[in-house]
Amino acid sequence: MKIAGFKKQSLIDYPGNISSVVFTQGCNFRCAYCHNPDLVLPEKFSSCYEENELFAYWQKYQHLLNAVCITGGEPCIHNDLPDFIRKIKNLGLKVKLDSNGTYPNQIKYLIKNKLIDSIAMDIKHVLEFQNYKHGVGHALNEETYKNVLESISLIEKSHIEYEFRTTIVKGLHSIDQIKSLKKRFNQHYKVQNYNPVITLNDNPEFEPFSETELEAIEL
Repeated sequence: MKIAGFKKQSLIDYPGNISSVVFTQGCNFRCAYCHNPDLVLPEKFSSCYEENELFAYWQKYQHLLNAVCITGGEPCIHNDLPDFIRKIKNLGLKVKLDSNGTYPNQIKYLIKNKLIDSIAMDIKHVLEFQNYKHGVGHALNEETYKNVLESISLIEKSHIEYEFRTTIVKGLHSIDQIKSLKKRFNQHYKVQNYNPVITLNDNPEFEPFSETELEAIEL
């Protein structure tokens, strides 16, 4: 696994649990509003952690943790992800996966083999090809878009904890579009407002929604 970041303890990344957070390196999307450009752009990559560093910490302090959240980047681009998770599960820790849903076979394998206890999938835009293509800031093709839809279906049919979430960006999403996603995914849907401090691309058309607009979205 190419691990570019490691947070020893978190109370927010896996709600209801005390988790470590593992940040994998590399992503197949180029979302302009991404707040982890150092995990996405190869020219910004830094040196990686050794897996044994993480496992040494978990073995020593597993009495202070009960879970690990694996995020990115996009963790599912790594073929050794299942083996990495299996070693975590052998320590008795729960695992939450964050993913953009473009690798449904990987997600299906992880769910089927009970390697993940929870999954959060990013929904980049309303579920229509051209809008979604605009949302990921990259040359999205029909096959990859179908993979996204397949992952949504797999997750919704699973028996694990899950949520779908969108980083909402004024200039990219409309309030009506966000409301339509909220209606589609119902209680399993969360939004997080765009934060322009550190992003992949500095797009002057992008800005956060105001408090008033956020209230309208929640209605």
